[in-house]
Amino acid sequence: MRIRRVLPTVIVILLGAVVALALAKQFQARPATPSPVPAGDHEIAWIHTTTSPQTWERLVAAVFQIRREFPAVKVDDSRAFLDQTAAVPEVVLSVPGRQDKIRLRWYKLSSEVGNQEWVDALASRNPAPLAFMGGGSSDRAIELAQALDQRTEWKGGARPLLFITTATANSVIDPDTGHPESMLRLYPGRTFRGCFTNEAMARAVIDFVWQAEDLQPRTEHGRAARAYVMAWQDDPYSVDLADQFVARIQEQEGKEDKNGKRVSVHPLLDRIAYSVGTFTEPNPPEREVMDRIVPELASHPDDRAILVLPAVSQPARRIIRAFAADSPLIGQRLVAVTGDGVSFNLLFRDGDVAWPVQELSIPLVFFAHQNPVAWNPDDAAPDTGSLQRLTATDDVLLFADIIREIAVGVYMGEKVTDADKLLTKLRTPSPLSGEMFFTEDGERRTGKGEHIVVLRPQFREGGRVDREAAYEVYARQKGQWKPIQRLVK
Repeated sequence: MRIRRVLPTVIVILLGAVVALALAKQFQARPATPSPVPAGDHEIAWIHTTTSPQTWERLVAAVFQIRREFPAVKVDDSRAFLDQTAAVPEVVLSVPGRQDKIRLRWYKLSSEVGNQEWVDALASRNPAPLAFMGGGSSDRAIELAQALDQRTEWKGGARPLLFITTATANSVIDPDTGHPESMLRLYPGRTFRGCFTNEAMARAVIDFVWQAEDLQPRTEHGRAARAYVMAWQDDPYSVDLADQFVARIQEQEGKEDKNGKRVSVHPLLDRIAYSVGTFTEPNPPEREVMDRIVPELASHPDDRAILVLPAVSQPARRIIRAFAADSPLIGQRLVAVTGDGVSFNLLFRDGDVAWPVQELSIPLVFFAHQNPVAWNPDDAAPDTGSLQRLTATDDVLLFADIIREIAVGVYMGEKVTDADKLLTKLRTPSPLSGEMFFTEDGERRTGKGEHIVVLRPQFREGGRVDREAAYEVYARQKGQWKPIQRLVK
């Protein structure tokens, strides 16, 4: 009887051990194993996390965008979406009359395989990649750049180039000296950035606000207008962008607006200890800052102030919500500005849930690295490079900018055989436009390509705010901001 009672327990334990061994085998650390490169082809190693299939889909869509400008280009995405998670997806770009192909491959970051492991593995393979793409955030861009800089020996070719995608920090702290250093100097002379920097974003946003009569700060009786700047100390992106906003506001001192009036604006910077908080309510350090600002705003009802929120969506949303909860019509005399931490998708596509304008009734001015509303007017087939309505298009077009520059460098003019030759071509004017996309330092050239989005709540008589809001998109053209789209939703 005793054996009969114990036997089921033993069987359960044995089955559990078998399952545990099977799972351990399935999820054991896999070495970084690069795919081979066919002779003569060029590999672009896209380094990104395993949890980013949607970003990979957008990158594949970006390759198809090349066909809108160059219809003869062929794109093969037959291996772009594979069933096995450990496999290396790729999308292949080629042109008629050339045997060499560009193979854009996703090498996945995980807890077991990081930037250093992929760099070491790809450096040991012959040939080495022509270039790396990565840096979806500043910390990952820093890690990848440092790994590339430390690796000096590459089989079968020159040291690859690095294309940073969406990391915007101007500088990082050098761990040896403790002093700030340009992010592009981490892998010097071989790094290019496809997005705009924090400095460029702050400059564009402030320049736009100062040109918009119904958004620019104003004051009466000779007082200086106020710009309330909040910086979250636990977020390096926020700290850097806040400093850039303060500097750009100070540059406006003494300048005249369109009516010839000099507007003096005094930036007040508050450094907030941490950004952790709920979806809707400010955390204690945020509330402390707000409790000082709100009475100041109330004491000058005829002024218009600027609220600078260099942050990602969560802290920005709860700060705006708290101001609007205190006074629903405060958006008539307070304008919020930020960089790219708040996305068009969040406000427009997902706005009913993520950004209900009746609760967040303050105009918001933010930055986009490309046109977020470049939707195709018809429902063309996906392989033509059409972009479907509602989902923002700025990320796809940003990726397409980088891929186009690489492809033009590879296929136009002298044949590219290694990264050194591609580097030389990227530092000369484009054979198509006669201009350089990147500066000599590798930054994306400013003055063209920047976009501004303005979310405008609709205020009605009786102190009401409409459920619908207006979304205006502007592009910089020849030094002026031109409206290109207005949507109401």
